Amino acid sequence: MSSEGHAGSGRMEGGGYYAAHSEAQQAYGELGFEWLEQAAAEVEPPPAPLPFVIADMGAAGGGNSLEPMRRALAARRSPGPALVVHTDIPGNDFSVLFELVAGSPQTYLTGDVYALAEGRSFYERLLPDGVLSLGWSSIAVHWLSRVPEPVPDHIWTTFATGSVRDALREQSARDWRAFLGHRARELRPGGRLIVIGGAARDDGESEAEGLMELALGVLRTLVDDGAIEADELRRMTIPTWDRTSVEFVEPFESGELDDALELRRRAARWLPDPYFEAYSRDGDVDQYAESVAGFFRAAFEQSLWAALDPAGGPERTAAVASRFNASLRERIAAEPERAACRWHVVVLDIARAS
Repeated sequence: MSSEGHAGSGRMEGGGYYAAHSEAQQAYGELGFEWLEQAAAEVEPPPAPLPFVIADMGAAGGGNSLEPMRRALAARRSPGPALVVHTDIPGNDFSVLFELVAGSPQTYLTGDVYALAEGRSFYERLLPDGVLSLGWSSIAVHWLSRVPEPVPDHIWTTFATGSVRDALREQSARDWRAFLGHRARELRPGGRLIVIGGAARDDGESEAEGLMELALGVLRTLVDDGAIEADELRRMTIPTWDRTSVEFVEPFESGELDDALELRRRAARWLPDPYFEAYSRDGDVDQYAESVAGFFRAAFEQSLWAALDPAGGPERTAAVASRFNASLRERIAAEPERAACRWHVVVLDIARAS
């Protein structure tokens, strides 16, 4: 499973922190394992001596990549040489990824299997025409390539209204069409693509609004205390858009893919918040607050701190982040139910026309 941001300011926490605080992404990524294995078994192997190429799109630090890659390789119709291409934006923590791939007991590097990297957004071309046998992207395509304009008075895009909301929705649609269009060229005839996309309910809600309100409250307190400027807060928008099911299927129904890609099946799914489930069992509110704040830091904070005046340097950013994290943990502990997120996903099984 993979879950790295692809917006220019949507980098994740480095040093392996993201991989260590992505339990939620892992849980949702597992919803696509069965379809991934089925697709791997059904794809016709390329003619010898060409390798079976798998793209792991949005790899982050690799913590959620090993298991799906291992499963896909094991499920192939026949053994043979294989390339696993881990892709993400240039600022990704590729060192941590390859240390994990090379050193983990769960590594997929067995036999004639090789690991490579592509430091480029998946909204761009990643591979030459017709070389990709199997693509996998998990909890990553909700990241936007750019934010057209900040969301007024909030950091979370579901709170956008009017022309700002329209611009965000249109940017998401352009990004999704670009993603699919590039994959249509890269996939071999009969190749497959499994996407697990962060999704919204039909009414556009993500069911993470409570946590985002708590985070916004902390940021407003930092403005009141003089730790950050009001203009800096106004620039802060987490560069994501959770698409509805209708938005996910629109390119397939509009005919714009020119029959290059077929949507074989899709499913809308959700899971309870794994952190809140653990808290409900053990009652440890401090651990719950630590886990949720750690998840927020790993997934979203770098997007927020990109809006800080660079003249303050890394020392100021670190000081702001430290104060923010301490206050967010306190607010989560005070309102644990409000911080719970019931993330929605859409699982897509896409095939390249033969």
